Amino acid sequence: MAQINSRLQIIASDLFIKYNSDERDYIEDKISNLKANLKDWFGSSISEILVFGSYKRDTILPRKFDEHSDVDILVVFSGAEQERTPETYRTRLKKFAEGKYPTSKVLKDHPSIVLEMNKIKFDLVPSRKSGYYSTTYEIPDKSGYWMSTDPIGFNASVTEANTRYLSIVKPIIRLFKRWNANNDYPFTTYDLEKDIAAMNFHGDNYQTGFLYVISQLSSYGLSIAGGQKVETLKANGNWVIEYLNRDNQEKAIEVTCRILGIKP
Repeated sequence: MAQINSRLQIIASDLFIKYNSDERDYIEDKISNLKANLKDWFGSSISEILVFGSYKRDTILPRKFDEHSDVDILVVFSGAEQERTPETYRTRLKKFAEGKYPTSKVLKDHPSIVLEMNKIKFDLVPSRKSGYYSTTYEIPDKSGYWMSTDPIGFNASVTEANTRYLSIVKPIIRLFKRWNANNDYPFTTYDLEKDIAAMNFHGDNYQTGFLYVISQLSSYGLSIAGGQKVETLKANGNWVIEYLNRDNQEKAIEVTCRILGIKP
């Protein structure tokens, strides 16, 4: 008989963009192309180009499971450029994207410029260092000013949690990002990852960790519709537990797959 733990492990693996897969190779090729074009366009005006976000953390979902999956690129402008406003940087990145990729869709979407190619979206985020020797980056905030961010630090904290809890944290994050995408994104993907990475998965496997996250997710601060999605998730989680108590793995798997919008 199929077990819910092994079924969740398989689903989480399917939600991973495999190394050497066509999708991974396509993304890597486009990243290399973007970096070369950014350097050619801006020259010494940029000091760093960093891939960050869910792609770097291996928590990004394949596009067939999340149509909003994107790759975040931090474009760090040099010290000589730092007096410009965030909006000026965004305008310059938009001109770059339109100039170098005239057949692709380009739009402004805070705090980035979104470059949508055939199979993937790239978020080009303008940035500057908060000081010459600083490891903290600044990106545009919603008011048109700068705010501090530490993308490298968050990547490290997710990886540390994943290592501490025997490599189940990143797979569980992917499972809930799939639930989130399948329910019209009640959470921002960053907030969802941050909340899950901070949880205690001591002694958990895929099954217990999955049910633990359901019990811990809060609807506080969500929209009414988002809160209802979380309540439905919790109700379905209770049904999974009920079927497990009845030793009915088949029904538990069925409800779990319904939660994730995946065929049993």
